[in-house]
Amino acid sequence: MAPAKTQKKAEEVVAAKEHASGYSISQIMSGLFVLVVWYGFSCSYNVYSQHMKVLPYPMFCSLAQLVVCVIFAVPLWVLGLRDWPQCSLRELCTTLFPVALLNAVGHAVALASMFRKGGGSFTQVIKASEPVVSVLLSLGINGVVPKPFTALSLLPIVYGVAYASTKGNLTAAAMSAELLTTGSALAMSGNVAFALRSIMRKGLSKEFKAKVSADNDHAITELLSLVLTIPMLLLEDMSEVRTAITTMTGDQYHTLLVATIGSGLSFFLYNMFQNRVLSSLGPVPTAVGNTAKRVVIFVGLFLFTEGETFPPAKILGCAIAVGGCLIYALCNARNI
Repeated sequence: MAPAKTQKKAEEVVAAKEHASGYSISQIMSGLFVLVVWYGFSCSYNVYSQHMKVLPYPMFCSLAQLVVCVIFAVPLWVLGLRDWPQCSLRELCTTLFPVALLNAVGHAVALASMFRKGGGSFTQVIKASEPVVSVLLSLGINGVVPKPFTALSLLPIVYGVAYASTKGNLTAAAMSAELLTTGSALAMSGNVAFALRSIMRKGLSKEFKAKVSADNDHAITELLSLVLTIPMLLLEDMSEVRTAITTMTGDQYHTLLVATIGSGLSFFLYNMFQNRVLSSLGPVPTAVGNTAKRVVIFVGLFLFTEGETFPPAKILGCAIAVGGCLIYALCNARNI
């Protein structure tokens, strides 16, 4: 009886600890697994996207990535691995159209920014200012005034982005040269598009969310985004694109093919797992996880992308900006 009582007592202690933390051990392990996979695909998307620069036409490359997303998503429904949404096609398209439009624009302009001078790391530096954009848009659209500490946390984000972009040279001339470029404007446009997408998603009715899972929402959004990206090809000379593709060497074609498949699949999966993180974890763990993701992307770009440099001033600026993002996320999650 003693061993049985001891085992029962140990189980009670574990259960008490799980109750106190709010998460069971299985939930914690599952959450950690999703975070790791999310980080991995976020990193590989940015790395593979840089390799697509062998074909320097971002609108075409954006479309190609979305084609890979759809090729991966549709068989999940056809094979019965994912349930069909419990609403009409018309309701899906009309409800998710604004979300898909913002997703298509954000995806395309962010990729275009990566193809510019500074590459993926510069785009990620600008993307670190996304909380600032979200707060301003929420204030302007919904009249949501940020709490004091949440508002103050935006200051290190702005300072860190400026410091990293100018590599510590915070003069008017340097900031103008780095932050008023086309690449910076494209990255910031992506911030605005994705922030608006988040606002639109939060505004979806509870009835719609009950009928359409987060995974189905994401998959249908990418499908609609594919259609909405097609008109963006008008921004590029398709005869030049065809010429560039046909004159590629064998190695360049192989690089483009691998990068397209890798980036498209990574884009689909990192967004899918990101949605799962947002829906399964609490606000504080999500905030910490989302901040750590930025660090992982920076490290991945440094290790696996040729031409990406991180001088000390840039690293310090990134650290300040990312730290600001973490403080913002924690303050926002606690509503302080």
